Amino acid sequence: MSANSASRIRVAIAGLGNCASSLIQGLSHYRQHPETEAGLLFPVLCGYGVRDMEIVAAFDISSAKVGLPVATAMYQFPNNFVRQEDVAIDCRASVFRGPTLDGNPEHLARFMTESDQRPVEVASVLRDHQAQLLINLLPTGSIVATEYYAEAALRAQCGFINGIPTVLAQRSDFQERFAAQGLPLLGDDIKSQMGTTILHRTLLSLLQFRGATLQKTSQINIGGNTDFANFVHRGETKLVSKRKSLQRLTGDCESHVGHHYDPTKGPLKNALIQIDCAVFGGSTVKLELRLESDDKPNCAGSLVDLIRLAQGCRDQGRGGTVSEACAFYMKSPPTEMADLEALDMIRQNWLTAPRR
Repeated sequence: MSANSASRIRVAIAGLGNCASSLIQGLSHYRQHPETEAGLLFPVLCGYGVRDMEIVAAFDISSAKVGLPVATAMYQFPNNFVRQEDVAIDCRASVFRGPTLDGNPEHLARFMTESDQRPVEVASVLRDHQAQLLINLLPTGSIVATEYYAEAALRAQCGFINGIPTVLAQRSDFQERFAAQGLPLLGDDIKSQMGTTILHRTLLSLLQFRGATLQKTSQINIGGNTDFANFVHRGETKLVSKRKSLQRLTGDCESHVGHHYDPTKGPLKNALIQIDCAVFGGSTVKLELRLESDDKPNCAGSLVDLIRLAQGCRDQGRGGTVSEACAFYMKSPPTEMADLEALDMIRQNWLTAPRR
């Protein structure tokens, strides 16, 4: 059952791509299967269950999506997330024409045609739909557009979750402004629930725990969706974010992170992690791990926790960043800390946090 079916967290989304669509599909799945908690790290967090979230508006620029109900628009090309055929999408929100700004570079424009509708005033739509939180899921490299949506969130009194690598929650100016208004700011660049970064970090932590010396390591990610098509041309912020996430564990040793676009992979990501290390007496140990997943529900598995943590902040009138939430769920948090330390703090501070 929902923690409180009479009161849902009202969420708006910037960018109705694969990540957003997987989140919406997942929320519908849990509402239609009230008996299951499979796949959830926290069935209840800050007093909210996974069924206590409602998508009230989405913003996009595609002519195939703008003006349609979210339940229809989320299936339009180039979205190619893995569909759950037994799930009926119960989201009743609409897709509004957001501003393009730097969100549609030439290499992405070949995948879709922009809507000829005039962009809405995002802050007004957020207020009209009584949104409490805005999630940024725009294409990687959208710097100007990310700042625009963050400003709109401030004007509309919405919390802001920055799911992409653009540096925003790490900026002191935005931290101070969100804190001054009592609004949560969580970011930057979401970690997948079971993705390459968390697996790589876990293996590196294990080496330290067992007294091994890291010699070199690499991480290669290959995917067939528009995210990976974008990374080929505009992936530097993503690479910086991933390197930062690994830096505390790799130190100055030789390391590499890379992305490759392969349209034959479709919605799936294939990743390869390789690690060379030395153990007792200088003996060499080599590790190799392969991962295949649909990254988008992996992302949504973290988003459902971030949404509830952000709403928990709103309930307590706490604005600005939350160190443990950002460190555990983001690749480039304002404050770095060990994953298990951050998780323990979330359990202590937010698991049963009172709600308004």
